[in-house]
Amino acid sequence: MERGFKRAWCILLSFVVVSFSIDLREAENLALKNFSELKIERLESEKKTQERLESFGRFLPTLNLEASFNLAKKQSFTFPLSPPQEITFQKGSYTKFNLQAVQELFNLKNFREYEIARKAESLQELLVAERENEVLYRLREAYINSLKAKAVVEIYKEHEELVQAHLRDVQELYKEGVVAFKDILETKVRLYEVKEKLAKAEADYVKSLQYLSYLTGVEVKEVKPIEDREKPDLTELSRQELFEALLENRPILKYMKGNLELSESYVELARSSFYPVAVLEAVYQRTEESDIFPKDRYLISFAFRWNLFSGFRRFRALELSELTKRQTYERYRDTEQRLALELDGVLEDIKAVKAKIELARQQLEDAKEHLRIAQEKFKAGLGTNTEVLDAQNYLITAENTLRINEYELLLQRFRLLRVVGYER
Repeated sequence: MERGFKRAWCILLSFVVVSFSIDLREAENLALKNFSELKIERLESEKKTQERLESFGRFLPTLNLEASFNLAKKQSFTFPLSPPQEITFQKGSYTKFNLQAVQELFNLKNFREYEIARKAESLQELLVAERENEVLYRLREAYINSLKAKAVVEIYKEHEELVQAHLRDVQELYKEGVVAFKDILETKVRLYEVKEKLAKAEADYVKSLQYLSYLTGVEVKEVKPIEDREKPDLTELSRQELFEALLENRPILKYMKGNLELSESYVELARSSFYPVAVLEAVYQRTEESDIFPKDRYLISFAFRWNLFSGFRRFRALELSELTKRQTYERYRDTEQRLALELDGVLEDIKAVKAKIELARQQLEDAKEHLRIAQEKFKAGLGTNTEVLDAQNYLITAENTLRINEYELLLQRFRLLRVVGYER
C-alpha cells in the first residue's frame, strides 16, 4: 500500500513538473493567443470592420418616423352667413405623423469615405501581422534569455561540484601532511564565492521565467532546449537577396505602401466636396391639424444640391491632403532606409558572434588542458592550490562564454527572420 502511494505521488509530481515545462513552439502559440498587445490590435481590426460597415450604411435609404401631439393657438375664420359658419385652419391641439424616406442618388464623398474605410480595414490586418512579428521576436528573445540563465545556473552548479571535489582532495592531502591548512581555507572561500554566484544566477533565471510567463499568459517554471526547427536559414543568402525579401515580406512596409494609397484616397475625398449631390426624398404625413385640409399628404421630391462657395475651406482641405500624401511618402522612404540599416546591423552582429564562437571553442579546449595540468602539478606537489582554483574558474568561464555565444547566434538568426519578415 505504501509503495503504491509513493508511486502515485511520483507520477503526480512528474505531471506537475511537465505541466509547467514549455518548449519554444508552445510558447509562441501561447503568446500569439494570450498576449494583451495582440488582443488590443485584433480588437482594433474589429473596430475597423465596424467602421467600414457604418460607412456602407450611407448608401442605404434613411427612414424616419415622427409622431407628435401639438398644442397651438386655435386659428379659425367665421363666415357671416345665416347661420354663421366657422372654419378652423388650425386646432388648439392635434396629432401629427410623419414618415420620411431619403435616398442619396449621387454623393461622391460617401463613395470616397467607404473606399477609405475598406482600405483602412485591410491595412489594420497588416499592422496586426507586424505586431505578431514583434511579439514573436520578443518571445523568442525572452525564451533564449531564459535558456541563457538556465545554462549559467547549470555551469555554476558544475563549478560548485568541481570546487567541492577539489576541497575533498585538499582535505585528504592535508591529513597526509602534503598541503597546509590555508589551502583548505582558500578552497572554502572559493566555494562560498561560487555558491553566491549560483544564488544570483538562480534568481536571474526565475526573473527570466516570470517575464516569459507574462508574454505567454501562463505560468512557466521550466524551458526546454530548442530543437531543430523548420525555419529557413537566411544567413546563407546574400545581402541583396535578404533586402529583396524584406521589401516583399515585411508587413510594416506593406502597411506603409497601403498608407500611400490611402493618402491618395484622402486627396480624392477632398476633391469630392466640389461635386454636387443628388437626393430623392419621399414624405407621407397624416395630421389632425385642420378639418378643411386633407389629413393625408404625400410628397416626392428630387433635390440637386451644389455648394458653390464655402470660404475656400474645400481648397484648404485639398491642399492639406496633398501635403499629408507627401508626408506619408517620406515616412515610407524613411522606414525602408531604417529597415535596410537594421538588416546591415544584424548581418554584422551575426559575423561577430560567429567569430566569438570560434574563439570561445578554442579557449574551452585550452581551459580543459590548463585544468588537467594544474591538477596533476598540485597532486605531485609541484603546483599551488590557487593555480587549480584559477584553472577551474577559467574553465567555467570558457564554458559559459561558449554557451552564451551559441544562444546569441540563435537569437541573431531569429532577429534576422524578424527583420526580413518571416513571422512563423
